[in-house]
Amino acid sequence: MTIIFLIAALLCFGYYIYIAAYAGFSSSFISFWLAAGICFFLLGLFWFLGKKYDIFAYIPKLLKLIVMLCVAICLCIFLAVEGFILTKMNSQPEGKTEYLIVLGAQVRGERVTKSLAKRLDAAIEYMNENPDTKVIVSGAQGTGEDISEAEAMRRYLVARSIDESLIIMEEKSTSTKENLKYSYELIQDKSAKIAVVTNNFHVYRALKLAKKQGIDNVQGLAASADNRLLVNYMVREFFAVLKEKVAGNI
Repeated sequence: MTIIFLIAALLCFGYYIYIAAYAGFSSSFISFWLAAGICFFLLGLFWFLGKKYDIFAYIPKLLKLIVMLCVAICLCIFLAVEGFILTKMNSQPEGKTEYLIVLGAQVRGERVTKSLAKRLDAAIEYMNENPDTKVIVSGAQGTGEDISEAEAMRRYLVARSIDESLIIMEEKSTSTKENLKYSYELIQDKSAKIAVVTNNFHVYRALKLAKKQGIDNVQGLAASADNRLLVNYMVREFFAVLKEKVAGNI
């Protein structure tokens, strides 16, 4: 087990360095991998010392059983949530969709990030094939953003020949839940078919949030994600789903 813990620690430290080199130290969730690496290293050290000095002999069997059971339960929950996320990663709307809701993501200054660009590119591809579909771009102006996320998205779409009359702006939301809530309020025909456009790892949570708010006529349109950061995204999304579940949002 000592070797396994140390290998896990090295993998976490390596992935941390990889993300930092590729996306920068300010990249979202990067600190998790550093913390995970430290935890695995400490577990490896504890296991080594426990075996060497026979510390485990003094730990009650019941406590050992409880710890093993907790670890097994946590692992099962993790695998189950990741499985749910995977089921929606290739989502595409069935039939004609009248509205697309593109969920906001970080904007750097006035420039959309790679993740947000992928969402917008997926929306553009769909709208080119379905020219009557309207698009709601959703997101307020946050820290480090010179304009709202919605405005940055509008500019991106217009620069790529999307008819401006088909673009609806929603500039109040600061979370996925609010993206969906405020965007839905802008749709007059509540029976209209809607597709939520977001990166593949995010579709499951977005649809669960929408359903919880009573938006039943909604489907997902999965945009791609940066595969070099997909492990980071998937683990981060696990915690995001748990957070929304605990908060009663899904």
